[in-house]
Amino acid sequence: MSQLDIQVAYDVVCPWCWIGKRHLDDAIAQLDFKDEVRVNYLPFQLNPWVPREGMARADYRAQKFGSVERGAELDAQVAQSGAQSGVTFRHALMERTPNSTDAQRIVWRQQSAGLAERPLLEALFTAYFHDGKDVGDRQVLAEIASLHDENLSVEQALTFLESGKGEQEVAAQQEALRNAGIQSVPSTIVGQYYVPGAQPVEVLVQMLNEARAQQTD
Repeated sequence: MSQLDIQVAYDVVCPWCWIGKRHLDDAIAQLDFKDEVRVNYLPFQLNPWVPREGMARADYRAQKFGSVERGAELDAQVAQSGAQSGVTFRHALMERTPNSTDAQRIVWRQQSAGLAERPLLEALFTAYFHDGKDVGDRQVLAEIASLHDENLSVEQALTFLESGKGEQEVAAQQEALRNAGIQSVPSTIVGQYYVPGAQPVEVLVQMLNEARAQQTD
């Protein structure tokens, strides 16, 4: 039986991407063919205008949503949705909004090394949204990356980040997604199916089963 490939456009600073990842993980776990599923996460930067060094989260929320108060309302909404999905957001700990380029490069490196990126992505989401860590900080990223590759030390991860490797490849992947019409994340593509947003688990299960059925027709 051939492998079922799933493409997911993501950004590590997108709260709905964390919820969507959990939904997809839960959906795959329910499949009879779960061992024949391959998920490939593709970088899509929601806020390319954020400086490379990041910015104060309060300033970012005010700039993007008009006011800190409006940003807080949206945080409350996503926290409620997250709680229903087993995801805990702790927005009070989040002091900075990072530029996600380096985090995406770390994921790209993981993929290029043939290692599973889903645990690494989970760690990045948890570090940012639950622990309040700055996932634009290279030391933070290097420490997380080293925990998901037994052959990678923190120093080696820092060397990789400082080298600029993967930057062009990540930018090319993002450009390809934009050219394909992707405008938001998470966006999930499998076969002829495309679904935007953090879809419920049951919707994903149905889509994946239908995609598999078409694959075997």
